[in-house]
Amino acid sequence: MNSESSFNYFEFILLALFVCAWFILEWQGKRLDKKREAEKAKRESEKR
Repeated sequence: MNSESSFNYFEFILLALFVCAWFILEWQGKRLDKKREAEKAKRESEKR
């Protein structure tokens, strides 16, 4: 198999898509964690 094989490009594209999806999920998770913490802090301040 040489470096001009289309399968190598396909594997590279799949790897790149996987990495992009992973970063998007991490980013969304952190965003939701911040939102959850803000809502928790708001509820705590309303109780007082």
